[in-house]
Amino acid sequence: MKDSAHTLAGKMKSRAARLVFVAAILGGLPISLTTTVWSQLNATPGNSKRDAEEKDDCTRNLKLLYAAIQAYKVDHKDLPNWLSDLVPQYLADTGVLICPVCKRTGDTETSPLADPKIPSSYVYQFSPVPVGKNNPEWTWREWKRRQMGLAGTSVPLICCPHHGTTLNLAFDGRIYESNGSWESLLTNQVKGADLTPEAVFGSNAVPPGMRKAEPTPPTYPPRDPQTAPGLIDLTLYYNARLSDSWLNGTNNSLALLVGTQPLAGVLFDARGIIQLAGERASTKRFPTQVLGIKVQQICQRLHFLQAAAYSNSETNGDHEIGLYAAHLANGTRLNIPIIYGRNVRDWYSKTDEAPLEKELVVAWTGTNPASSAAKQTLRLFALVWTNPVPDIQIESIDFVSHHDGAAPFLIAVTAE
Repeated sequence: MKDSAHTLAGKMKSRAARLVFVAAILGGLPISLTTTVWSQLNATPGNSKRDAEEKDDCTRNLKLLYAAIQAYKVDHKDLPNWLSDLVPQYLADTGVLICPVCKRTGDTETSPLADPKIPSSYVYQFSPVPVGKNNPEWTWREWKRRQMGLAGTSVPLICCPHHGTTLNLAFDGRIYESNGSWESLLTNQVKGADLTPEAVFGSNAVPPGMRKAEPTPPTYPPRDPQTAPGLIDLTLYYNARLSDSWLNGTNNSLALLVGTQPLAGVLFDARGIIQLAGERASTKRFPTQVLGIKVQQICQRLHFLQAAAYSNSETNGDHEIGLYAAHLANGTRLNIPIIYGRNVRDWYSKTDEAPLEKELVVAWTGTNPASSAAKQTLRLFALVWTNPVPDIQIESIDFVSHHDGAAPFLIAVTAE
């Protein structure tokens, strides 16, 4: 009777832990508190030798799951949606999906992160389940991919909370133990608060599926339907028109640039501007980042047609003013720095500026009435980035300003 009661209590405690974990996530509690509650509630007393053996067996399961996921990625160029997608081609033994502790207690995962097709006691972090009520359009998979941009490959693919502490299978295959939240192990690298859905997506971030085109009549020139897909469509992300004096004054636009045209040996689709904020107060009305610019194609190079505004020679000499972040289909994030002086400068030529660096490619020059009155030339620059993993699809690009120095702006992106 005592043994039966102990087993039942263990099951109830484990299920309570998962309910608290899911309720906390959906309710917006901090990740560190959520995971700590889970681990503490799920801890059960037991034989130390048995516990060690079960943890070793669980570690072997996680290694087998990692090998199966890697094989799946080779064939599909992406992660599985669920661990059940690995069965039977990549994982013949479904017993690997059950933690040894759960084999003893009869427990399995029952939270919204539970696999919908097959019993499992492991929590797969890259599932397509919505993060919660605050971001219903963002999924756990997208959240974890964004976390990897900050925390690297330590972000867990799979977690097992059934050992008192949590066993984490990292994205890079390492298995490590955390007493509470895995985020707490990275305090020297990134703050846990920076990894929450609210911080990762931003309170004003709009999920890609919810972005809408400008109201009719169109704010921006329409895209030619015959335009090659390699010329990335930025229509939904523009926040300024080429025909407007979008920064200051009057008659200070890039109206002569409009259209699909070859610049620096690359064809660009130039129909608008994505302007980001810089340190100058007059740019504060623009966002500091534009996230989720859709690419969804394999390419060897990305070409960016860009420039900056309101440069300051004291802060912008070889100074990183922003970056592009390429998000790959395998969850990897690759940063492409925007360095003032090396791959971008002010769109207005400066009489006192240093000679252009060799790698600084001027793709376009021109004038407008305001620049002519000031006896200055306008210019745009081409940044070429070579993809180190050209066989993996680029899903999207983020455009981010460091809000420190000149305000970067983007005219066009071409994938080659």
